[in-house]
Formats: sequence, C-alpha cells, structure tokens
Amino acid sequence: MNNLSIEVFEDASAFATLRPEWQELYQAANMTPFLSWEWLSAWQHSLNHTRTPYLLCARAAGKLVGLLALGVETLPLLGVSNQLRKLSLLGAGFGGADYLDVLVRPEHAAAVTDAFLAHLSQAGQFDLLELDGLAADSPTLVSLTNCFAQAGNIRQRIEPRYDCPQIELKGDWPALLKQCKRGDNFKRRLKQARKYEGFAYRALTRPDEVDAALERFLVLHEARWAAQGGSDFSGHDALRAFHQDLAQRLAQTRLLRFEELWLAGQCVASIYGLDDGKQFCYYNSGYDQAWQHASPGLVLLGLSIEAACARGLQRYDFLRGDESYKFDWANTSRATVHVTLTRRSAAATFLLAQEQLWQRCRDFAKQALPAPLAATLRKRVRVARRQQSFAPNHI
Repeated sequence: MNNLSIEVFEDASAFATLRPEWQELYQAANMTPFLSWEWLSAWQHSLNHTRTPYLLCARAAGKLVGLLALGVETLPLLGVSNQLRKLSLLGAGFGGADYLDVLVRPEHAAAVTDAFLAHLSQAGQFDLLELDGLAADSPTLVSLTNCFAQAGNIRQRIEPRYDCPQIELKGDWPALLKQCKRGDNFKRRLKQARKYEGFAYRALTRPDEVDAALERFLVLHEARWAAQGGSDFSGHDALRAFHQDLAQRLAQTRLLRFEELWLAGQCVASIYGLDDGKQFCYYNSGYDQAWQHASPGLVLLGLSIEAACARGLQRYDFLRGDESYKFDWANTSRATVHVTLTRRSAAATFLLAQEQLWQRCRDFAKQALPAPLAATLRKRVRVARRQQSFAPNHI
C-alpha cells in the first residue's frame, strides 16, 4: 500500500491529541487491552519516568490506521560522552503488560508494520531497539526478520520471555469443568463455600464501584507479598497511583472487571481482570490468607471461568506466569518474546554484553545459592528495584 503517510509524535501531549482516534483504532483492531489508549495513557502518566514518548502513526487517506507506541531514551556508557539512543515499547516493565505490538486495523496490518519498520531502519533512529512482550506468534516478528535480515549493521536476537496459559472457551462449562484437573476439587470446595453465611460471587465494572473494589483487591494482594518485600504490582506509591488512575480509565470504557468472593460478610478473594467482550484477561488476584482452608482462590477462579462461558467469551487468558494452577485449567497457551535489535557499533555491543553479563550473574545466583539466602536476596533486590526505578532523579 503506497498511500500510507507516517507521522511521529515525540511529546507526552500527543496522548491527549490522539485520544479519540486512538480509541477508535483500538475498537477496530481487535487486539489486547494493553494497547488501548486507556492502558498506555495511564502507564505514561504514572510509570514512564525515563522515556520520551515516540509515537509512530500511520494514516491512509487521513485516517489513523496504525500506531506504534515507543519510548526513546539516551543511555550514557560508563560516563563516556558517547551516548546510545534506545527505543523500547511503552508499557514494557512495571505494569506487567503482555502482547505489546503494533496497534493496527487488520486490513492494513502488513503494510503498516512494514512502513513502521522501514522508518526505524533509517540511520540514526536507534542504537538499540527493544521489543519486550511481543507475542511469539505475532506477524511483526516475520516483518522484523524480512526488514533487517539483509542489514549487515544490525544484530537481531529473540529470546523466550513468558508462557501465557489460556482457555479456549466453547461455551460448554460442564465439559470444560470435566476436563480440568481441579474440576472435582472446585465442585467440592464450592459446595462447602456455599454453606457460609453471606456467600456471594460479585462482578464489579461500573466507575462508581471500581475504586472500592480496587482497594479491597490491594489489601488482599499486598498481604500475600508482604513477607517477600512487597509486590512489584503495587509495592510503591507510583504503582498504586497507576492502578487507581487506570481503574477509572478502564471502567469508563467498560474494559475493567473485578470479581469477588464474599464469605461471612467479607471479601475473601478478588480477581482484577480486563474484559473486552471477546476475552477475559486474568491480570492479577489476591485472597485472604486467613481463609486458606476454604480455598477461596480456587472457588473464585472457577466461578470466574464459568461466568466467562456464560457471557459467551471466546477466551480466558491467564497472561504471563507458569503457575501450576493456571495450567490445571488451561487447554492451550501463548508465549511472548524479548526482541533486541542492536547496531553493530562498539558502544552498542558493549552495552548488550553488559546486560547479558548481569543476566548470567542472576541466573548463577538462582542456581548456586542456598534457598534461604536466595529468597533473602530476591526480597532485597525486589525492594531496591522498585525504589531505584521510582526514585526522584528518575521522575
């Protein structure tokens, strides 16, 4: 398609400028909620402390048909005046977004992606390009290979990132429950839970009810992670602010769904989910440790999946994480990858080698250290990582 025009926005104010077109594009694109204006604008506002937005927009006859939300930053190299220009996907890192990609209308997908990559391949656009969270089955990977395979000055590396268990829903809850490894246990636990006074399953989606639902979720979630140094999901004021802002933005467009289990007059389990009317994304969860004997997490998860079947959804996506309980329910999975494109310069090569060395050190520590010491180290690293990422000099 040769009638595409590409424009670049390099300022956070572009989020307000592009909002109506972005929202219209998202509705037409049928892609993950993590590419919605609501998600990425909240992420930009609360969590983007180091990158300047670099938004690529493709238009056909003046209409926005594709958007790639990147961020740009310059990295000093060991204090040397030489600086590297790094581009990466907005939304990657804190916030836990999966399937980040080009947001594009299906009929323009190939042409738009090729046009964006052709733009990025021009000299001086980047020294290092990171696409973290890209789906392993994304057509963008094929376009990347086609675009850069013949570029002798570019190295491309693709590394496995996360497994994302999923349930393909057929609308037949009894059949799905029969196939599940935890089906019998769920039915037994549900029968027991129904005997408690005040038993209730609740779904909350309206803007006037999600603030309270988020607070109940955070209480349950943070109690679970307190002994491990706090959660990377909410263990900092900036992360809490992100979710408080995000919840209202998503609720306004009916993309947010909290599901709760109530027993004996209190909320004992909560699921924080994203629902676009076709699939449900199980973003995170929490349950009251004092009610562990009643398996509230299992009971609520089963009720959540049953409700997704009843609503006629096509898929229940557990997102990143290889926890066994997810695979007990899942009947398929999707993977994400981390793609790195590096120009063949001494500075970029050194930076990449430095990052690889740190990763090897972390992998060695996981394998070599005694379990108690490794757990203590992970706790300290988790706390330090959050505090460093949201330190004043990073804002």
